[in-house]
This record gives sequence, C-alpha cells and structure tokens, in this order.
Amino acid sequence: MMTLEALITISGMSASAGAFYVAWRAHKNAFKPTDPDEELVKRFVESAPLDRLKNITTEPA
Repeated sequence: MMTLEALITISGMSASAGAFYVAWRAHKNAFKPTDPDEELVKRFVESAPLDRLKNITTEPA
C-alpha cells in the first residue's frame, strides 16, 4: 500500500501536468496569424474623408 506522502506527490504531479496542458492549449489558441483583408482596406480608404486622406498620400517635400 502507498504511503500518504506518495499519494500526495502523485496527485500533485498529475495536477501539474493537467495545468501545463491547459496552459499550453490556451497559449496555442491565443492568437491566429492574419493577413490584411484587401476588400476591407479598399472600402475603408474609399469611405475616408478626402481632406484627411490627402495628408497621408502626398510625399513630404
């Protein structure tokens, strides 16, 4: 029969392994690589006020 200390150690190691798995899974699902959506960018630029858009499209002198 196992001693109380062995049971506590085994349950602690099991809990640590479970916590590591949960943290790893959360980290893996925390971000997704994305690329800019060309259609959304185009609609955003087309809907921008022209006086503000002019300032960012001109080359500095």
